[in-house]
Amino acid sequence: MTNNKKQIELYQDAFNFLLDGDHELVVYGVLKKLHIRHDNPYYDDLVQEGMVAFAEKYIQAINLKKSPGSYLLFIYQGVYWHLLDCLRKEMRHRAGIEEPDDETDLLAELEDKKKSVGYYDTHIISDELMTQLTREEARYLSLAYDHGMNITEIAKECHCSRTTVYQWRRGVIKKFQK
Repeated sequence: MTNNKKQIELYQDAFNFLLDGDHELVVYGVLKKLHIRHDNPYYDDLVQEGMVAFAEKYIQAINLKKSPGSYLLFIYQGVYWHLLDCLRKEMRHRAGIEEPDDETDLLAELEDKKKSVGYYDTHIISDELMTQLTREEARYLSLAYDHGMNITEIAKECHCSRTTVYQWRRGVIKKFQK
């Protein structure tokens, strides 16, 4: 069997899995989490992007030999990150921010930004705000907005209490308001 036939079969299996039962609700759940409603002009495009991302993540889960019980969680996270990236690209496009032509330029730009701001970078908040944040507040923003974690998940990731995470959040809000 050629490599192309294997790839086609994988995609067929992925889309069959998507349409099997209520698995397409994963895509709609991600859209709901991102607050994308039916009246959004990009809704249908994002649904299609989500379906393709679902298939890609399904294939990746198979290749990584994940347990079938963890497929949907893995796929959900992948679809979430993909759609979030799509929304960010659209926001940059609307704002007139030029995207680098070369991927190596983008990587170099991100590395420079990480050095100036700290390891945790959100790509959402302005550089000015990021320079005012403490390392913990910047980490909170990264985990909350880039990775979609809630307060409890952030507390577990940072090995601290939820109260501490709430303090970081209040600090970010105060600095953002200034």
